[in-house]
Amino acid sequence: MSDPTTGSVSVSRSPDEPPGAPGTPGGRARGGRADAAVILGTLLVLGLVGGVLWWLLVDPATYTRTRQGGVMSEAQFARQFDADGVYVAIAAVAGLLSGLALSWWRRRDPLLTSLLLVVGSVLAAALMALVGRLLGPGDPGPALRSAAVGARVPVRLTVDAFPVYLVWPLAVLAGNLFVLLNRSDPPTGDPARR
Repeated sequence: MSDPTTGSVSVSRSPDEPPGAPGTPGGRARGGRADAAVILGTLLVLGLVGGVLWWLLVDPATYTRTRQGGVMSEAQFARQFDADGVYVAIAAVAGLLSGLALSWWRRRDPLLTSLLLVVGSVLAAALMALVGRLLGPGDPGPALRSAAVGARVPVRLTVDAFPVYLVWPLAVLAGNLFVLLNRSDPPTGDPARR
């Protein structure tokens, strides 16, 4: 209600409803912060774990040291694309499962949850690539220069195609959409909340 003498607005709540309850403005803000912490935190942890898995599962392609420098055979060149494939598989599974689970668990505000899932999945995708790169082999250039002829030097673990980064956000949104389309929440009494 608004007080015409002071121009202030007061929020009415039932006497048994504590301040900061979910239906009050303070409760919604606290609920939104909790949702943000849970969703972003979960996705960042998954991005970190995904980066470690990516590093463990990829056997990087190698250059072979020659007198003129380093060469990569056709077989090794084909293996270079395996890193992207493994990244896609990890990101798709982690994205879909986290989109399903987090959308179902944090369903108080579907729009906020969807937005947080997109932001968190973009951060998770970047973190996964960064962790894999940091744990993987270093720059092959200096290693090739100091290697003996015939020695093999692994390439750096990187994502070669930019669309690979989109797999995680798309998978999260697919999981989120599945939950949103299959919601069975009863409508609330407030028409504005339907």
